[in-house]
This record gives sequence, C-alpha cells and structure tokens, in this order.
Amino acid sequence: MSVSPPLETDVTSGMLLKDAAYTAAGHVYYELSNYLSFNEWFHGSLSIEISNGHPNMRIIRRKVALLLGQWISEIKGDTRKLVYRALVALLQDNDIAVRLAACSSLCYLFQESSFSELDLFECLPTCWTMCFKLTEDVQEFDSKVQVLNFISVLLEHVGDKVIPFASQLSQFFQKIWDESAGESLLQIQLLTALRTFVSSLGYQSPLSYHMLMPILQSGVNVDSPDALNLLEDSVLLWEATLSNAPSIVSQLMDLFPYLVGIVNRSFDHLEVGVNIVEDYTIFGGSEFLKSHGTSLANVLDTIVGNVNDKGLLTTLPVIDLLIQLFPQEAPPLISSALQKLIFISLSRDDEHNPSRTTVRASSGAILARLLVMNTNFSAQLLSEPALLANIQQSGISLKDNLLLSLVDMWIDKVDNATAIQQKEYAMALSVVLTLQIPQVIDKLDDILSVCTTVIIGGREVKTEDDSSGDITSSSWLGNDNSGYSSKFLKKRQAKDLDPIKQASLENILRENLKACAAHHGDSTFNAAISRIHPSSFAQLQQALNSA
Repeated sequence: MSVSPPLETDVTSGMLLKDAAYTAAGHVYYELSNYLSFNEWFHGSLSIEISNGHPNMRIIRRKVALLLGQWISEIKGDTRKLVYRALVALLQDNDIAVRLAACSSLCYLFQESSFSELDLFECLPTCWTMCFKLTEDVQEFDSKVQVLNFISVLLEHVGDKVIPFASQLSQFFQKIWDESAGESLLQIQLLTALRTFVSSLGYQSPLSYHMLMPILQSGVNVDSPDALNLLEDSVLLWEATLSNAPSIVSQLMDLFPYLVGIVNRSFDHLEVGVNIVEDYTIFGGSEFLKSHGTSLANVLDTIVGNVNDKGLLTTLPVIDLLIQLFPQEAPPLISSALQKLIFISLSRDDEHNPSRTTVRASSGAILARLLVMNTNFSAQLLSEPALLANIQQSGISLKDNLLLSLVDMWIDKVDNATAIQQKEYAMALSVVLTLQIPQVIDKLDDILSVCTTVIIGGREVKTEDDSSGDITSSSWLGNDNSGYSSKFLKKRQAKDLDPIKQASLENILRENLKACAAHHGDSTFNAAISRIHPSSFAQLQQALNSA
C-alpha cells in the first residue's frame, strides 16, 4: 500500500504489487485478521480505492470487490452498510470484470448470517436493474451462471418484495431461456432460479405463468431433446409451482399427463412425483379425476408393485388421501393399484422385515378405509374372479374368502399400525359386523378386542407427518402471513375433516353390534359374547359406555 497510495492512478509496478498483495490478503483473511483491523483498512484505503473511477483503477477496484467478499466475517457494525453500498455502486462500474466481482461478493454478503434484509431492500431496485444489464453484457457461460446465482440469492431473501419486479423478472427469465437453448447447464441454473422466483411470489405466482408454463411443459416432456439433463430440475419446478398456486388453472391441469411418461421412464423422481399427485388431488378436486383419471390410474399402477418398500411407503399416503377425499369416484379409477394392495396385505412375507411389516400395515389400512367409505365397491373388488385366481396362483392361502383373510390381517397387524391406521382397522372391523357372513360370529371376540383397544387407548388420530419437517419445508412456506402455503393449509384441513378421524367409533360399534345380533340371531350372538373373557367384556362395556 505504501508504494501505491489510494489516489494514485498510474499503472505502476507498485499498483501491480498491491494487486498481488490484496490477492494474498483475500486467501489468508482468517490469519491476517489477527494483525489487521478491517475497519481501519476499509476507511483508510479500500473505500477510497473503489470510489476512484479512473479507468486504470479498474484493476484495484476488481480486486477490492473480490476481497470484500472474502473478508465478510470481519465486516462489523456500521461499516457493513457502507460495504453494501460500495459493492452495489460497483455493480454500475464501466468495467464488466469489476461488476462481476461485485456480483460475486454481494452473494456472499447476502448469504451471511448477520446480513440485514433492510439494507438489501434499500438497494434492491438498483440490484435488479444492474443484474438485467449485466446479463445482456456478459458472453461467457461462467459469467452468466455467476449473475444467475446472484439473482437466485436475491430472490431467496426478498420474499414477496419481488412482486413489483415480477414483470421485469419474467421478461428477463424468458429472454435468458430463449438465448440459452442448447446450453443445458445454464438452463439448469435458470430452472433453479425460477423455482425460487415462484416460491417468492407465493400466491401471486400466476403473474409469471405466461413465461413459466411453456418452460415447464418443455422441461417435463420426456420426449424433448434436453429431457435427460433438465427433467430433475423441471419436476422440482413443477412441484414448486403447484405448491404456490392459489388454484389449479387449465394450463397446470393440462400438465398432469406428462407425469405418466416420467414415472414410466424411471422412479428417480418418485418422491417429487407423488407430491405432484398429492397437489393435484388436493387442488384439482373432482375436475382432476374427471380429466385425468386414466393418467392417474396409470401412474399409481406403475408405481405400486414395481417399487421397493421405501417407494411404497412414499406412495401409499396419497392413495389413502384419494379414497378419503373421493370415496365414490377414486376407487374404480385406481382399481388395479388397489388389487395389488390386496396382494401386499395378504402376502405374509414380512417376518423379520420391519419395513415390509409397515408396508403391509399401511396397505391394509387403505383397504380398511375403502371398506368403511365405499362398502359396495369393496365387495365388488374382493369378488373379482381374476383377482381370486391370481391370489390362489401366487400361493397365498385364503380362509373362506378375501374379506375374512383381510379381517385376520387387520387383527394380526393392529399393533404394527399408526394411530389413524388402527382406527381405520377398527372402523372396518365394525363394518364387518354388519355383513351377513356366518363366519364373522366366530371372530367376534378378536374384532371386539381390537375395537376396545382403539377406543380405550384414546390415541389421537394423528398421522406421522403432522409433526414432521414438512411444516418448515421451504416449498411449503407461503407469503400470505399465515406462514404456510395454500397446499399445507388444504392438506391440514383435509386431515381435520377426515371422516374416519371425526367418527365416533364407540357409537358406530354400539349400533353395529345391534345389527350383528339381528343378522345372526340373539341366541348365536349371545353365545359368542359369552365366550369373551370377563375382563375383556368389562373393558368393552367401559368403552361403549364412555361415549
């Protein structure tokens, strides 16, 4: 610094030596900070050097811009705001290398833990304007990626403050996307930035649809030339768009069939794909089933029976949700997948295999829900001749009929089920009491034991993901001041309104016991009741009298 004073503008050996020394200082900032006060350095030299607009000083301005990002941990107090302003000013420099260096360091500053968003909001209009200009000026791939990274960082921090700039940003993204044709690495960066953009817009995300939808349609089409490179990020963008959509518009609805091709191609994107099915189920309603029931059936049929246990456990909740929300419409559409769940439930291949036990318990719970919410279709499904033949050919032993085999499975697996699944089991077993099947009376003791346990246990009907990380997932955070996205709120509402959750098992069991006695005759019914152990009978009475 002594051989090249801050105000000197000639390109001398001293200036080049200072440039080299600043490079070294950037690399050893941690060790050097013990000997050098950044505040004194900044106010005594650096701030003067970066405010000197002489063309020759671009060498030092660029180096100081980079150095500020490296010394971020040492920028304290009021100096921090001065550094922000200095770097934003350098975004407007005449030299493109200086502007890129400022862009890089601002990324570090805005991602630092002590960063103040208020300081960002003050300079946001300038940042956007200069970013747009910079992308027009740069030609190199790495430079374009650097600017896109900065835009992504800005989007992560501004939240709904991005809305006034939505039109400009949409035009910018469209232009860069068109210009980046064939450059898949750059388009991947763009898709990532678009995902952040959509999440920042939240409920206002339809403002971007005119730009977004053609990009999405191209990205999720497995037949497009760049599908191999862009599919993963396109699917993530699709999910983010759905999660932040206030409603499913026709453009979004028309995208669903592309999921068939994605799932048929591979299960690499299974979790995101299941989330997309859930989004359409929650938002699309009956119109979704009517428009894309065949595609939905294809997707679920491809998954069930062809993925491992982890994949099944990812998928089964959305099948359960479909039956919950559309008990009459959905089961006939997904009949093939439901038949596969019967195979899984009765397979008895879970000995010493906890994950398989969970899969069986979850599959059985879906079939239990189906029996409760659409008893007629359950009877139709369980009497399919082709299904019975296939099960017998597979070597699965049946007791009397499929329903009674499921009854045995529900009784056997109740201890492996979650709280809501246990209630599904108990509700289904209660329904079985009303059916005119002679063998039911022989199972009365076990059926009542399960129902009594579920009632007295008083377990809250609460699915596992009520307390999971989903609540804090970035894709679910909304901008409506509620803290959660529309998807999360609708999913929570669906759970709260679940007929199984709301039903009084005690009242239903009491009524169904009367129907059971009427079907089988008082003498047969009373004889079966008399075989129940006195302590179990006392618990049953306690359960029924607690309602």
